[in-house]
Amino acid sequence: MKLGILGGWGHFVCVLDETKSMNDVSICGLASCTPDDSFEKVRKLYPSIATAPHYDDYKQLLTEQKPDVVTVSTRIDCLTDIAIEAANAGCHIICEKPLAIDHQDLVSLWDAVTSNGVQCLAMLAGRSHPILATASNAVKQGLIGDVKLLNAQKSYKYGNRPDWFGQRSTYGGTIPWIGIHALDFINSVTDSSFTTVAAMHANAAHPQRPDCEDICGLVCGLPDGGIATASIDILRADAAITHGDDWLRIVGSKGIIEAGMCRESCTITTDDTPQRELDPVEPEQYYAPFLRNLDKSAHPPNQATRRSFQLTHAALCARDAADTRSVINIPDAPWNEPTPQSISV
Repeated sequence: MKLGILGGWGHFVCVLDETKSMNDVSICGLASCTPDDSFEKVRKLYPSIATAPHYDDYKQLLTEQKPDVVTVSTRIDCLTDIAIEAANAGCHIICEKPLAIDHQDLVSLWDAVTSNGVQCLAMLAGRSHPILATASNAVKQGLIGDVKLLNAQKSYKYGNRPDWFGQRSTYGGTIPWIGIHALDFINSVTDSSFTTVAAMHANAAHPQRPDCEDICGLVCGLPDGGIATASIDILRADAAITHGDDWLRIVGSKGIIEAGMCRESCTITTDDTPQRELDPVEPEQYYAPFLRNLDKSAHPPNQATRRSFQLTHAALCARDAADTRSVINIPDAPWNEPTPQSISV
């Protein structure tokens, strides 16, 4: 399987981490898509790409190398157009999130993916974290009964962020960029879509990049009447040990699970037992299974592709709700399966 790397900014290195032990995957080329793209460090860290040819034009890579699958990982506003070009070239896609920063662009990408019979996976690998996998396993075993409420958190240090983060036209907003992770946490344990969303966001501490919101809050409705909330910020203290602080609290009819991914703790408290640590579950990788299940035949969108579009759509609707300070009913869309409404892992 030939893997092309389109863009050198973002989480494409996570794909390289999972594929470096896959003998049937070879890196056929690297392409810079914007001036921010750089492969200098990764060439030193990953022998698999050390000798791969470099292209200044990603379209030339698509034409000459004819990859089976590509990563698209570059400046956020460029993702959709590049992914559409890759789909039209017959390539399966592993794309940085969000898949689009505009609703119509998301539909255009969906049309390109479905008309060419390729798959498109968003770089949302949180569900492969051991702590989140442990929480998900406990929920699926019914240890806390029916899930009624979920509280997710995604917190980062502000750090050094490129100037284009300060413009909505190039950044897209913090909810689509970071908040989508919190939505993915919720989906990973519920297999649920989102029906409604209310949200607020603001730039509270970084006026130098006015369109980069650093605090966000979401309230989402679930199909079964449950509620999910998400707290998103880029205000984590610089002296904190870890760059991020991610957690998920899951309230069921018979108990509560608290999963702290960065703290490596997953506890359960039920009506019958006091709080205890859950035995860890070995998670499945995220990118490698996606690649192993691909072939050159055209197929309708698989569950991972549909889920990637669903989460992007929900994140864009949440951003719209925050912009307008309103409650938005998330409209039906072509990536939603008629039955069931939810999408399984």
